[in-house]
Formats: sequence, structure tokens, C-alpha cells
Amino acid sequence: MRDDLRLLYLLIVYDIRKIMRYKVFILMRVAWFSVQVGFFAYLISHIVGQRFGGELTYYHFYLLGAYTSILFTVSMFRGYETAQEFEEGLIEYMLSLPIKRKILAIGRILGGSIASFILTLPMMLIVLFLLGAFDLFSILLAMASAMIFSIGIVSLSISLVFLIKSGDATDITFGILDSLLVRLSTVFYPAIILLSFIPYYYVSSVNPLSYLADFLRWIFYPQELSKYLINNPMNLAFFIIGFATSMLVLATIFIEKKIEGGGWK
Repeated sequence: MRDDLRLLYLLIVYDIRKIMRYKVFILMRVAWFSVQVGFFAYLISHIVGQRFGGELTYYHFYLLGAYTSILFTVSMFRGYETAQEFEEGLIEYMLSLPIKRKILAIGRILGGSIASFILTLPMMLIVLFLLGAFDLFSILLAMASAMIFSIGIVSLSISLVFLIKSGDATDITFGILDSLLVRLSTVFYPAIILLSFIPYYYVSSVNPLSYLADFLRWIFYPQELSKYLINNPMNLAFFIIGFATSMLVLATIFIEKKIEGGGWK
């Protein structure tokens, strides 16, 4: 048991240490995100405010949606890294080590999730500053929900890599998913507005991005934004936890039962 925990710890640390490779990536992301929420968000909020007559505080709505989208993109990037590790032979090397498949699976998923959360932490801090959110409990709850969501997305991305087993196909699939899931959600569009186009609303109602974005909105603005949520807060929380758990189990099964040496073959 102690050896398993030690190996799990080492796997998590391995993924976290890889963050140092992405210093330029982090700086570029933070810079672009700052422009997005500091300029474009104000501009869009002014337009939406004119459209809805000030009824909707869209700036607050947009900020939390923007953070959700960047966390999703960075967490999905874990799948790209897994594909590269296959092509570089790193996965084969790890399979040859005296590590239980389940420990390997959980360690890489948790490590990738924590790394993704850390990579997006500067963006979260920017959003919290712009929101003026300084309630410690709300901040900790938001961080916990973001971390759980990241576990689900990292697990999903790794499962897709093992299912597709092709570097080029993985690039295409992830590009399509990143574009569709962000847009077919309540990340930038309130659920009440999506009701005007029922198919769009139904797709967004099962999209995990909708649930994290709306749960974050409820955490910080339970009164102001509650009528714009896709579901009630309790269901939002249960969905995020259920999604992360099911994806973690699925990814663990893939790594335990499906993955073999020899790259993609």
C-alpha cells in the first residue's frame, strides 16, 4: 500500500513538473486572456446590455464562462501530450515499469488534472480580481469544482486518445470537440436565451461545460444569475462529480485493459 501511494505521488509530480516546459505558453495564454476579459468582455457586455436593457449583468456571466472555456482547452491538451508520449515511446517505457496499471492510470490522470488546474490558476485569479470576489469559502468551492471538472476532461481526453489510436485523427477530433463543446454550451450564452432554439438548448443541457460555468456563476452570484442557469445548483454539482467519476473510471479501464506496447498498433 505504501509503495502504491509512493508511486502515485511520483506520477503526479512527474506531470506537475512538466509545467515548466510551458512557460512561454503560459505567458501567452495569460496575456491573451487578460485582453479577452479586460477589453472584449467589456465591449460584448455593453452590446448585450443594450440588447437586454440592463437586465442581464453579462460581464460577470462572461468572465466565468471564459475561465471555463480556457480550463476545458488546457485539460483537453493532456490528450495531445498522451498521443505524443505514444509516438515517442514513453508510454511503452512506463508499461515496462513495475507499476500497477490502475496506479499508472490514476496517477497520470490526477497529475494531468492538477497540472491543468495550475496552468489556468493565473486566469482564475484574474477573473476573481475582476469579479471582486474575496469570500474565501466561495473561492475554495470554485477551485474544488474546477479541479473535479478538470479530472473529468483529462480522463475524457486520455480515453479518446486510446480509442482513436492515431496522432493525426486525434488532432482533428480534439479540434472539432474544442470548437463544438465550447459553443454548444452556456459558456457564453444564457440557458434562457438558448430556449429560443430548442435543439441548441438540449445539447447544451448535457454539455459538461455548461454545468461548470453555471455552477461557478451560482457560487459567486446566487441571486443575480440564478435564473440564467441550465439547472438547479444541486444538480449542477452532482453532474460535475458524476461526470468526473465516470470519465475517471472509463479512462482507468482503457489503461488497464486496452493499452499495450507497440505504439498505436
